[in-house]
Amino acid sequence: MPLIIPPAPAESIAALQAVLPAIAKRSALTKIAPNLALRLAGPSGPAPLSPALSYRVYTLGLSDLSSAARTDLRAATLSSWRHTLVSDGEVVAAEISVDRTGSHHRFSSLTSHPSAFEVQKEILALGRDPAIAKDSYEISLLQISALGVRAVWLHDPMGKSPDLLVPVPPVRSELVAGRRYQIAEFAGALMRPAERILADDDPRKGSG
Repeated sequence: MPLIIPPAPAESIAALQAVLPAIAKRSALTKIAPNLALRLAGPSGPAPLSPALSYRVYTLGLSDLSSAARTDLRAATLSSWRHTLVSDGEVVAAEISVDRTGSHHRFSSLTSHPSAFEVQKEILALGRDPAIAKDSYEISLLQISALGVRAVWLHDPMGKSPDLLVPVPPVRSELVAGRRYQIAEFAGALMRPAERILADDDPRKGSG
């Protein structure tokens, strides 16, 4: 089966469309994506533009890695929907944040960071892979912000196949970009750097 990319909620798309006129006027967009800026700022106002790809972004905290190594990624929380806007080879990612209830969608940021392109490239590559097509995977992005880690997350909602995580560049030395990790292996590789950061943040550190 082809990869399953759940459709973005109408509220998320509406939040994106609402800010496109303001985005079109930003000088920053002209610098990072001149073709896209020109397309948005048409003579009669912003041209209609639909995302080339939309996917969910989940966040996992450092303290949750130990439970992930033993079980699953249940602790990961939905933080946003990412919509990629593409024009003449330019890839810009618009982040629409989601509150804890999942009912409020608000524009958060716009970026042309290379990772946005790498995520899109990896998702398209996975979609062409016959080995992946044998199973029924939903696609999301998993982020561990404190470690600067991003990975495409393949999840079988039926539970027939193990979840897979595919790190995208830039990657930490503990991981290999493009490699397919099962959850325990992925979390285990990151345990030591996570523990170091948590130890440095310990409020008791330095106390008598």
